Amino acid sequence: MRRIVHHELGEPARVLRVEDGPSAPLGPDQVRVRVSYAPIHPGDLLGIVGSPAFGTPPTIASGGRVPGFEGAGVVSGIGSKADPALGLQEGLRVAFFPASGAWSDEAVVPASSVVPLPDSIPDEVGAQMLINTVTALTVIRAARDSLPPDARTGVVTLLTGAGSAVGRLIGKVLAERGVKVIRLVRSEASAVKLTGALPGSPVFATEVGGWKGRVTAAAEGAKIHVAIDSVGGRLLGDVADLLAERTGTVINFGSLGGEMSDIRLFPPHSLTLKGVVLGSQPPEQRKADIALAQRLAHEPGTLFEVAERYAPSRIADAVAHVSQAGRAGVVLIDFSKD
Repeated sequence: MRRIVHHELGEPARVLRVEDGPSAPLGPDQVRVRVSYAPIHPGDLLGIVGSPAFGTPPTIASGGRVPGFEGAGVVSGIGSKADPALGLQEGLRVAFFPASGAWSDEAVVPASSVVPLPDSIPDEVGAQMLINTVTALTVIRAARDSLPPDARTGVVTLLTGAGSAVGRLIGKVLAERGVKVIRLVRSEASAVKLTGALPGSPVFATEVGGWKGRVTAAAEGAKIHVAIDSVGGRLLGDVADLLAERTGTVINFGSLGGEMSDIRLFPPHSLTLKGVVLGSQPPEQRKADIALAQRLAHEPGTLFEVAERYAPSRIADAVAHVSQAGRAGVVLIDFSKD
């Protein structure tokens, strides 16, 4: 099989390479998938670098490490003890998450991680819809739990990185649930694009002077108790200035800005900073999250936009594209090429 692998931590464009390797053995509770597409998420690149934002640096075995946690393709083998209730069969189109080693033309994944894809959801969407939706819903649950008990109606939430794939999903779901979302993006061009793609909630560009005053005006006198942040860095301090003192909480799940975050502004305002980690889900929660992901995948619009598809041999170009300012949509590795 052909796989994208790294043998050391470092800049992805330098350490990633395409190699041939033997097929992994199929365990009794596993499924073999012939992968069509696998997305490149910013978090994938943090793991390759070994960034603290990834958490504990990933372990690299003697044969190297294949990144990637989700993808889509066709079932080509089923373990002897895979649950028949999953309805899996060879030739079935599926998405999968969570799994390891998705950046390969063949992946062996837990049977419980596999989700059948209806004909109405193309592989390009199925490959990216699970981790982004689960992330969005996990963040939303953390934000809801952080609200003061007497402030759970008429909620106003501040959302940074609102034009990212996960940001768009968070904004969409919160708006559907009656939350007023004030969305932040970096540039005026991004604000115009996001407003056109997903109209409704106000959008402000943080590169434009006076944006904090516009946020305050958009809140219309309501206190902002929760901000959802995926950017970090200097923006975190500006967000802290907009939160209600003593009850304000920032839910952070990323560092798209690429800067270290200074949290020294938090103690004087008695604010809380919380991180979010994707863990194992109870079966009923996973079932509900997948159902919502599939519903959103059928929505018209750009919730699961594709920025570009790259053959494995162009992995250096692909990871460079992920880091481009103003990128809209997810970058996919296309294993039908090469």
